[in-house]
Amino acid sequence: MKAFEPQDPMELVGIALPQGDADYMAECVVEEYLLLGWNDGQLMSIFTNPFFQATHRIYHERGEEYVQSVIQRVRDKWSRGWIKRGEPNA
Repeated sequence: MKAFEPQDPMELVGIALPQGDADYMAECVVEEYLLLGWNDGQLMSIFTNPFFQATHRIYHERGEEYVQSVIQRVRDKWSRGWIKRGEPNA
């Protein structure tokens, strides 16, 4: 494992855009980790932990109920499968 270097240009850094769509960002973050197999408690931790500034801001501004609804909405979407009935296989 390589040691951390503060000036490493390959270090991944997430930032929040001032005019970004917070709803879409929240859904994308939940989807990413949901597809990695995270459970609801783990997903919620991304929002409740102040270390994750962008998602924590959403939690702080919109509340726990909102974040839980995003998690459930994304989970419901993926529980139906990749291709929905009636759609051609592309």
